[in-house]
Amino acid sequence: MEWVDKIPEGSLRALINGYLPVITLLGLILILPLIFQGVATSYEKRKTLSGVQNSIVGRYFYYQLANIYITVTAGALWTSLAEIIDHPQNLLKILGEKLPKLAGYFISLLITKTLAGLPMVLLRVGALSRMMFLRSCFNKKRLSQRELMEVYRKQPIYYGWEYPTQFLVIIICFTYACITPFVLPVGSVYYFFALLVYKKQALYVYSPTYESGGRMFPQAISKTLFALLISQLTFIGYSLLRKGVLQVRL
Repeated sequence: MEWVDKIPEGSLRALINGYLPVITLLGLILILPLIFQGVATSYEKRKTLSGVQNSIVGRYFYYQLANIYITVTAGALWTSLAEIIDHPQNLLKILGEKLPKLAGYFISLLITKTLAGLPMVLLRVGALSRMMFLRSCFNKKRLSQRELMEVYRKQPIYYGWEYPTQFLVIIICFTYACITPFVLPVGSVYYFFALLVYKKQALYVYSPTYESGGRMFPQAISKTLFALLISQLTFIGYSLLRKGVLQVRL
C-alpha cells in the first residue's frame, strides 16, 4: 500500500485514506461467508449442505461478534491484557466501563440494519442484476420458457448469511436492555420489519433444497444463551462500578 503515500496532498488523498479502509473491511465481510464455505468443504471435508451452512453460521457469528465488540474496545482490551491475565476480575471492569459508552453506536447499527440491511434482502441484488442484464441484452419474446424461469427462479435460504445477523441483534438487545433500555424498542422495530421481510421471502423467494433435521436449532439456542452470558457479565461489571453490590446479588 505504499502507493497511497505517493499521492499528492489534497482531496483525493483524504478520500482514499478515509474510505479505502472502510471499503476494504466491507469487502472482506462480504466475501467471508465464501471463505468459510471453502474451509468447510475443502478443509473440514463436510459432505452435506446443512453441515456446510452450520459451519458458516458459527464462524461468521463469532467474526461479527469480534469485529464489533473487540474492535470497538480494542484499545482497552489490548492495553489491559496483562492486567486481565493477572487479575481476571478486571474483565468485568472493562465491560462495565467501555460497553455502556457504546450504546449510541449500537443503536445506530440497529437503525442502519433496519433501514439499509433489510431492504437489501428484499432487493436481491444478484437476481435483480441478472434480470436487468437479460432484459437489456435480449428480447423477451425471443427468450425460451426455461430462460424466463431462470430469471424468476426461487433460491435457497443461505443460513450462513442470514442467521448471524439475527444473533448479533439479539446480543446487542440483551447486552443493553438494562443499561440503555431505549435499545429495546429499536430492536423490536428491527425484528418487526425482519418478520415481514423474511416472511415474504419464505413465501415467494426461498425454496428448500435439503432437509437438515433441525440441525440449526442447537446453534440458535447456544448463540442466544451466549448473548445472555455477555449481557449478564456486562451488567455485573456496570453495577459493581457503581457500588451496586445488592443488585448483582439479586
